[in-house]
Amino acid sequence: MRESELFGPVRNFLLEQGCTVVYGEVMNCDVLGINGDINYIVEMKTSLTFKLIDQALKRVRLGQYVYIAIPKRKQGIPRCVKEILAIYKIGLIQVGKRKTTISIPAQYNSLADKRKAYQRIRNQIREHHETQIGGVKKGEGVTSYSITMDKIKAYMRSRDGEWVTVDEILEHCETHYRNPKASVMATLKEKWNQDWCETKMENRRRYFRMK
Repeated sequence: MRESELFGPVRNFLLEQGCTVVYGEVMNCDVLGINGDINYIVEMKTSLTFKLIDQALKRVRLGQYVYIAIPKRKQGIPRCVKEILAIYKIGLIQVGKRKTTISIPAQYNSLADKRKAYQRIRNQIREHHETQIGGVKKGEGVTSYSITMDKIKAYMRSRDGEWVTVDEILEHCETHYRNPKASVMATLKEKWNQDWCETKMENRRRYFRMK
């Protein structure tokens, strides 16, 4: 079972808990469920590891209910793991081929309520997160960056090889950057975009076009 295959059963579990919407891959969290002022956060892995537990520990200030999710184990849960999860009120979900089991229920965590810390992750929610599958490998999922670059590529393609300035790009392309002009110029000059984008300086102005 791949990590992304855990997402469906986990999503269904969160909806059963009363979440009205479930997002994937928000602020490096695999799954985020929203129920009023309550955040449910689930970190998923294909096996029970200390890395998974460490990830969950980092989420206790972002969600009132935090879970880890793994494929159903043939062995039991080690006592040391149970004790760590109990101390930090983290729950454990085991996903089988036919049934999803809550081996350890998560307990309400008030750390996320202090100064409305749970809002931090909500401020990072974007439209594409509602259709994003949690647990996908880096580079396989949709991100704010990939959406921005798709818009820029589409615009530059429509110019049919003409040189364009960053100002012209931004007139037609909405981006996720806080400082769009400097950020778009910098990223288009990066090595990873040189396979499709070329640039030049002319009269102290920088231009770009699609190769």
